[in-house]
Amino acid sequence: MKRVLVISPSAITQAGLSALIAEESAAEPDRGANHWQVIPIAAASLTFTASEDWHNAADCALISWPLASGRRADLELVEDLSMPVVALIDSWSDVVLGELLQTGRVGLLPGQASGTEIVAALDAAAAGLVAIHPALLDSLLMSTESLQAIVPPEQTEALTPREVEVLTMLAEGLSNKAIARRLHLSEHTIKYHTSAIFAKLNVSSRTEAAIAGARAGFILL
Repeated sequence: MKRVLVISPSAITQAGLSALIAEESAAEPDRGANHWQVIPIAAASLTFTASEDWHNAADCALISWPLASGRRADLELVEDLSMPVVALIDSWSDVVLGELLQTGRVGLLPGQASGTEIVAALDAAAAGLVAIHPALLDSLLMSTESLQAIVPPEQTEALTPREVEVLTMLAEGLSNKAIARRLHLSEHTIKYHTSAIFAKLNVSSRTEAAIAGARAGFILL
């Protein structure tokens, strides 16, 4: 059995999400070890000092975004959780989606996602993958801000074979932890490669890196 923190500033929303997950798990009795146990957590009770305890208590987190603390505070809370996260977003912008995606471990779903979609995203998160709903992915791909930040291919410094490997996995939506596991390297090494990739491509996010890498011919999208 896997465990998920369900975090929301609204007790009603939290109860509704918990019910959706429980209903979806009950609808598939053969899930076995993939069954999700819900641990409801009030957003206000999450602090940096408690994050490690929450990390030990669950496999991933489902958050109702925004958490009403302000965008920067909410992003810091997500980073402090130190676990895979699926964010249900009622209202979004390219900036918000981009910032969440830059963490490398936040799946993105619209606020009205079904129980089936939520559980599928949680399963992906637990496996080290990042699920993005098509509606949100379209918004990201249409972001002119990301496209304008990318340099022409002729100004791009060549990537090493290892950097191309890492970039390919970044474009697939894998987290640093998942990439490290696949390449049998440490997360610190993956962070080093990611920083080098960003510097060479003159970008500041994973989305920009994937697009720039494709334009420069390093990877295929």
